Amino acid sequence: MLDGHIVLSRRLAEEGHYPAIDIEASISRVMPAVVSPEHMARAQHFKQLWSRYQQTRDLISVGAYVAGGDRETDMAIALHPVLVHYQRQALRENESMQGSGDALASIFAPAPGG
Repeated sequence: MLDGHIVLSRRLAEEGHYPAIDIEASISRVMPAVVSPEHMARAQHFKQLWSRYQQTRDLISVGAYVAGGDRETDMAIALHPVLVHYQRQALRENESMQGSGDALASIFAPAPGG
């Protein structure tokens, strides 16, 4: 069964980001049927933050973005290294759906003591 569309990104591949999946352009039709509502909400939030960073990327790279102007953009910038790390996978690395879901949940878990 075809689930949806996985779009690969030349830019990500050139940056050494593997797998080079463009999560903004990719879509899954069955994901809502196979993950919990909480997992789905976290995945959507992840995608929103990733997109926000990509939309602001040029401003960030030239130092034109001023922190404090937009809460979501500030969060996207702060979490960007974590978002990149979550998406990267070594060639022979395997990850279970449970492990991937747990790692996604840990990104949005409140900081200890906060």
